[in-house]
Amino acid sequence: MILVIARMILFILSLYGFKWLLQQFLGFDPRIGWIAACSLNILVLYFGAFAGVLEATAIGLASAGWSLAGYALYRSFRQNQLFRPRINLITIGLLLYFLLFAYTLLNTELEHYDNFSHWATIVKFLYTEASLPTAADTIISFGSYPLGSSLFVYYATKMVGFSDGTMLIGQFLLIYSCVIALFAPIRDESRTLVVAMNFSLLAIFNYFNISIRMNNLLVDFLLPLLTLAGVAGIYSLRKNIKALSVYFILIASVLSLIKNSAIFFVGLLFIYYLYTVVGARKSFGKVWHLPVNVLAVFGAALIPYVMWTIRVGQQFSSSKHAVSLNGYRQIFLEKDAAITAEITEKFMAALTDLSSIPSQGILLFNFVMIGSYIVIRYFVKRNNSILRCTVLVDLIIVAYYIGIYSMFLFSMPTEEALVLAGFERYASSIIIFSLGVAMMVLSREIDYSLFEQGIQSRNHRSFKNLTTKKVYQVSSMGLLFFAVIMILSENNGMKYNNTMHKNSVPYAFSEIAGNQMTMNSERYLVISADKEAVENYLISYVGKYYLYSPNVDAVENFMMDDESFMNLMQKYDKIVVLDDHYTFDAMTDKLIHTKFKPGIYDVDEYF
Repeated sequence: MILVIARMILFILSLYGFKWLLQQFLGFDPRIGWIAACSLNILVLYFGAFAGVLEATAIGLASAGWSLAGYALYRSFRQNQLFRPRINLITIGLLLYFLLFAYTLLNTELEHYDNFSHWATIVKFLYTEASLPTAADTIISFGSYPLGSSLFVYYATKMVGFSDGTMLIGQFLLIYSCVIALFAPIRDESRTLVVAMNFSLLAIFNYFNISIRMNNLLVDFLLPLLTLAGVAGIYSLRKNIKALSVYFILIASVLSLIKNSAIFFVGLLFIYYLYTVVGARKSFGKVWHLPVNVLAVFGAALIPYVMWTIRVGQQFSSSKHAVSLNGYRQIFLEKDAAITAEITEKFMAALTDLSSIPSQGILLFNFVMIGSYIVIRYFVKRNNSILRCTVLVDLIIVAYYIGIYSMFLFSMPTEEALVLAGFERYASSIIIFSLGVAMMVLSREIDYSLFEQGIQSRNHRSFKNLTTKKVYQVSSMGLLFFAVIMILSENNGMKYNNTMHKNSVPYAFSEIAGNQMTMNSERYLVISADKEAVENYLISYVGKYYLYSPNVDAVENFMMDDESFMNLMQKYDKIVVLDDHYTFDAMTDKLIHTKFKPGIYDVDEYF
């Protein structure tokens, strides 16, 4: 554990070197520097992977980061600033947030289905093969999925060592870097009420992220956070067009590589970027400089996505979720009018279900924003932009829901679309985005509504009267208490899941087979009495991950004649008995006079 922590500190130190570089030469705000550094590392790894030198790129990146960090620390030491960190409520709160979740995640094992169907498997593939998957690498089921976050998680395992905990920490570092960036728009970091409100909304994220959580490698939580980090960075760099353009390229490029559906969020980010640079058009000199700059920046941001799209078309044209108009058309034509009507009916029912988490999120967003507008407008007597922002975000939510509905019709297989597979998980992304926007807008508007506007003049007496001071203090303490309770609740929820891990399919495989790290083509038959896990392919996917072979099948039903049973066994090289199976034991006892305990057995030796 100590060695892992030491190597993780070195990994973070390397990231710090790139953060310092971006701050020093482009003037990035320190709070957006971390996610910018992570994005820069992802893009370098991405191009290195395309060039066929992924492992060398990772080693070179780490070395460059350490060199930059060493130089930065040396300069700070020479300027007598090495031990003068900026200590305030935000710094302390974020540090405790990191330590709490990092410790839990480091001791967490992967369990969610989708980790084994793709996310953990692709990281393991990158770690062992050090190359992009091709159509021949059939262990990768979803070859069209972009590699943005997976490359960063791979990088973490390369620097720290391969394990479930390391992969989760790598993903968490991306999430945490985004969280830090959310505090960039805060105007005055000494205002406890504003900071407490931000931590409260951050804690609420966990409730609306309950179907995803941080104890897996899925990206539905990362998508809105990265978009929000992009918005926060664009706002903080609005007076520095050069740095703003570089930041947009970094964030938008990586965002497009996280997931195919991220293009929606890239579009939102581009609109805000365009709005910001048009507002600063006087900085461009001649009138034609603005459109040329915008087109160049947007084009540069799309290069990685275009590269990936071309590669998918060449390698994985038949992959599930591949971006293909012909594929969408074929899937849609498979749904007749009755099926389409049923999908529409279920989708509308999900929208109007006020007990669902996404609906609660929409109501919370509007309640908080409209309530804040009324208080500031009619009690504080100040005009504000909250209502305009609320309407704009509501329109974005509507557009996003239309996108989800279109996905069910055009790109999702009928059996999955009929049950609205993943609806709550997909919808949670836009809810988190909406609440993040609320956080940033309210941070500014509440600050501008405080009695003392001169930041340098603010102190413990900077209140209109004793009543407003008391309201401020009680509200701040209440919000901080709420944030702490919610964050501890989320952490305890993950710790509870860890205690239940021994009852999971991944745990059974890890106990029997360990985590094989050498790709092989052995044919495995997994025997399990868990009918549901067999039928939904959970056991097959988990088996492919732990046994590290694309040839893994799972069977639960052995109600067959003797000849069929023997023929089935002889199709495989090895059998993996995952748990006690009465019918299988009865057949083997009858035919070869042997009963198998959980373990791995050579077929040739017994059959």
